[in-house]
Amino acid sequence: MPIAAPHYRFSSIIAQGAPEQAGVYALWHDDEMIYLGRATSIRQRLLDHLQRSSPCTNDATHYTWELALRPEAREAELLEQFRSRYGRLPRCNTA
Repeated sequence: MPIAAPHYRFSSIIAQGAPEQAGVYALWHDDEMIYLGRATSIRQRLLDHLQRSSPCTNDATHYTWELALRPEAREAELLEQFRSRYGRLPRCNTA
């Protein structure tokens, strides 16, 4: 499934180690991927999520990321794979 990478605890300290490069990232609640997004800076986008309180970011326990030369295209590809497999988007992508 999308972004086959280690899961990192979703906290400000750990997110400081995320790459500054462009790519895609996923937020997880335990074993459920709840959000998939793209960023010009994965690190900054994760930190933005942590600073903003919302039901989805409050539910997130872990994150994963993948560098991508074309983040928008990779995000669309991963969302389509998720939709094909589960018949829906991740729950926080639909809000």
